[in-house]
Amino acid sequence: MKFITAFFMTWGNFMVLPCPHKKWDGKLKNLMLALLPAAGAVIGLLWAALYWLLLQLDIPLLLSGFVMMFYIFAVCGFMHMDGFMDCNDAILSRRPLEERQRILKDSTVGAFAVVTVAFLLLGWFSAMNTAFYQLSYAELFLLPVISRGMGGFGVLSYKPIGHSQYVEDYKQPERAKYRAGLFLQMAAAAAAAALLSETPWRTLICAGVTAAAAFVACAYARKQLGGMSGDIAGYTICVGELAGIITLAVL
Repeated sequence: MKFITAFFMTWGNFMVLPCPHKKWDGKLKNLMLALLPAAGAVIGLLWAALYWLLLQLDIPLLLSGFVMMFYIFAVCGFMHMDGFMDCNDAILSRRPLEERQRILKDSTVGAFAVVTVAFLLLGWFSAMNTAFYQLSYAELFLLPVISRGMGGFGVLSYKPIGHSQYVEDYKQPERAKYRAGLFLQMAAAAAAAALLSETPWRTLICAGVTAAAAFVACAYARKQLGGMSGDIAGYTICVGELAGIITLAVL
């Protein structure tokens, strides 16, 4: 029962889709994070269904690319984009650590956030339109699973910044089993996607690049900001997904 509760906690917290079972248990927050790949699977399945619909309706390419890009940010209420913007505002300020941490939790939007999110969207739009007719349903399913898995891994693995909402959860024992469960979901999703894909090598390369880019982004942001936070998880997800869609465009 606790897995069902934790899954719908993940759904309700990290997706704007109507949650069919609204229930909260504060003791399950680490399990909620461990089920981020499962939430990514729901997002990926709907993304693949949206792609199928756009193909059936024969929507013009540029508009189709926009809709596909808009969905992946809108389905989570632009939460991860917000973390991406906050992190860039803080990191690119090049201020002392204490000031960077203050900027990170400041609700004001700075110039660095605006500039970097513009490049994020330009990169996404150009890559999505380049890759659009060569995309596979398996890759669209897998990309959100891997990116959210890496974001969850960061929060479950590294010491949080003092003001992070995850400070208390970090002190809970047995976090290793949650990380193991998280990677098991990612591995199962990657295996299923590779089996269903007509180009499994491309699908797996995309997953590998997404995971590697997310890992590096998380490490860089943690070093610059003095610990882990939900904003850094969002930054991790955005960088990983951008790297994944660019990989598909190149391949």
